[in-house]
Amino acid sequence: MCHSSACRHFAARKIAYKILQSGFYWPTIFKDAHRFYTECLQCQAALSISKRDEMSMRPIFKVEIFDLWGIDFMGPFLTSDGKQYILIAVDYVSKWVETIPTRTNTHREVLRFVTINIFS
Repeated sequence: MCHSSACRHFAARKIAYKILQSGFYWPTIFKDAHRFYTECLQCQAALSISKRDEMSMRPIFKVEIFDLWGIDFMGPFLTSDGKQYILIAVDYVSKWVETIPTRTNTHREVLRFVTINIFS
């Protein structure tokens, strides 16, 4: 059995069947084909990588601390001092959390929060 023959780079069972189709038989043909296949470096190198072992095709982004924030509102809650909502900002890298109570859940509150707490 060599790599230039009809058996090249097939799995052990296929190697055994190819030998049987060629008119040869011996009692340990399947065991011998398996041993041949598992010991052949060229056959092992020709194996394809399974999907489970492949790396995903997503780009890896380099993100520094305080580069990426998640901002959202919670509420409405029962009014306390005229404030019904909580504005929450989380830095995705460091997991740093900033929160403030707000009267409304509008973009104006977010802008005020960002300029005072993040960009100052």
